[in-house]
Amino acid sequence: MKLMKRIWFRIGNYYRKKQDFEQALKYMRKGEGGITSFNDKLLYAELLHNGGYSDEAVDYLGRVIETTGSHRAYERRAHILREMDRELEAIADLDQAIALNADNYMNWYTRGIAYKDLNRYEEAIRDLKESIKREDPSTVISTYYELGMTYYESRNPAEAANCFRISIKEPSRAIPMYYYMLSVCLDLMDELEEAVSVLQEGIRLADRYEAEADQGYALFASSTNYSYGAFQSFQRQMREAYSFRKHMADLHLQLGAFDKALTYITEAIERYPEAYELYLKRADVHKKSGSMQSAKADLERAIEAAPDDYRGYFELARLYREDGLEDPAFELISKLYARMPESPLVCYWMADSYYRLGRNEEALKLNDKLLRLEPDDAPNFVQRADIHMEMHDLPAAEKALKSAIEIQDASEIRNKLSYALYLQGRNEEALLELQEAVKLDEDFSTHPTYLAASGHIYKEMGLWDLAIDAYSKAIQAVPGNPRFYEFRAICFVETGQLERGLADCSQGLELDPEYGNLYSLRSGIYYSMLDYSRAKEDTMKFLELVPGHPGAYFRLGQIHYKDHDEDAALYAFDRVLEAVPNHADSYLYKAHIYYGQFETEEAVNAIVNWSLHLDKEMSPGDKIQAIQGLEGFEEDVLERAVERLTGMYGHQLYLS
Repeated sequence: MKLMKRIWFRIGNYYRKKQDFEQALKYMRKGEGGITSFNDKLLYAELLHNGGYSDEAVDYLGRVIETTGSHRAYERRAHILREMDRELEAIADLDQAIALNADNYMNWYTRGIAYKDLNRYEEAIRDLKESIKREDPSTVISTYYELGMTYYESRNPAEAANCFRISIKEPSRAIPMYYYMLSVCLDLMDELEEAVSVLQEGIRLADRYEAEADQGYALFASSTNYSYGAFQSFQRQMREAYSFRKHMADLHLQLGAFDKALTYITEAIERYPEAYELYLKRADVHKKSGSMQSAKADLERAIEAAPDDYRGYFELARLYREDGLEDPAFELISKLYARMPESPLVCYWMADSYYRLGRNEEALKLNDKLLRLEPDDAPNFVQRADIHMEMHDLPAAEKALKSAIEIQDASEIRNKLSYALYLQGRNEEALLELQEAVKLDEDFSTHPTYLAASGHIYKEMGLWDLAIDAYSKAIQAVPGNPRFYEFRAICFVETGQLERGLADCSQGLELDPEYGNLYSLRSGIYYSMLDYSRAKEDTMKFLELVPGHPGAYFRLGQIHYKDHDEDAALYAFDRVLEAVPNHADSYLYKAHIYYGQFETEEAVNAIVNWSLHLDKEMSPGDKIQAIQGLEGFEEDVLERAVERLTGMYGHQLYLS
């Protein structure tokens, strides 16, 4: 009977060598009682483990340990325990193995791997280095790879790269993953050209593996001392990396080699047509190369392949928004929301879509739901603040931002709170919030956002020197932003430094000749300097950029009035009143023009309209006094205007 068991075992071993592990295990089970050699017992335990019978393998090795007390049996059981995610038990076995034989590298190696699995990197590095000290060239290469992985996982890509370079030093002993991981580390170190070169070797070797009938196991076994289980793990990693094509596409994308990036990602799609993530990546390549239609097509394929993955929806929505197409972006996010109405992230995007379309009540309602789903996420409250600010409910926005700060005190939230306070005229509080933002992030003190915001607050407080200094620093930080020149020019105008204001307007317009606000501001400066010709030129340029703007027509009317072109002035003031019927100053200018033309009745009507559209809080009596205080008109004209106004108010005038 024992002889028959030995025969079964030998048949099983025959199938093992042929790599038919299922048949090997079937016959070795029959011959288990005939296994006498220690090495055969370890081999049988490994076969049990690789065949999916790990618990049985652990029990079997336990019996081997009881009878032999061998450090190798402890090491083998630890190896299996580690792959079963029972690392602490594995380490206990390895402590025993090292105590029995500290010279055997495998004991140090396996314990190092177990420590790595537990993220105890210092201990893992120590043990793997101890293993390397004891190894010969036939095994040390794979240990350098594992040491490299330990450095990589502990966020030390430079040391990891040094180890991976050693692992590929002998190409005949290297496997595809060695090249891939070296390329990944070189990418992290911004050594992109070398990363491409290394990965090309990895792809060539990976393709060679895949071309073999056994998927490269024979090549793998001849190159390393890893187990068959490790081979399966490496193959899985290679498939998850899409035969390294996705990473190669990303490297070329970073180098700006869009054609090569497209070639590699397309090869990956041809090999893995069901992998929708590859369509997302190819869409990114198309987008960065400017092929927006192709990018949209790939994102639509990704959505079709994985309708419950939000990434395709969000990326496609971003592309629509870049084209200014908010409606199709809204429709897309709505489809996703219909599928995933309880996802906080999707609710956030849905509320954002309503907000972007100006549908603020609906945005606020959905934000209510979002806060019920995820009440402890600061960005949700920031979104609420944005909606309230759009609805001009600044106290509610302030409350939402303070709630966000309670969850996550961040400089960008403090800055937004400062803005909400600034809009409410609470400038001192707004300034204090900016200072709190700087406490949280010292670099924020030199950020253009901080400098511009502090400039605005100082301007509102009448601290002109401080405002000018803040805007000057913003210009130094971002010299190509014309808005900062506009802000500083306003301060110069307010402090009577017209020449400096003029210079800032001109500098800003050199940066952006289409920036209308600067033409408007510069026309005002020219007007103050009595240079009506240039003031008119800038006003007309502003009207080209912003047709029908009432403020520009009012300025144009003033210029024509100064130039004694009364008909042109009247036309301009009428254009103002078409847009803003209650613009009092336009009526007053018209009154002066009609009076100069001896159109007394028209002048009286214009004066009355001027008085009617003065401050709404003014009483009828105050309006009458305002008329009586006008200069440039004869007394009888003003009396007629008072009489006409009195008739309009009737008894209210006497009650007042």
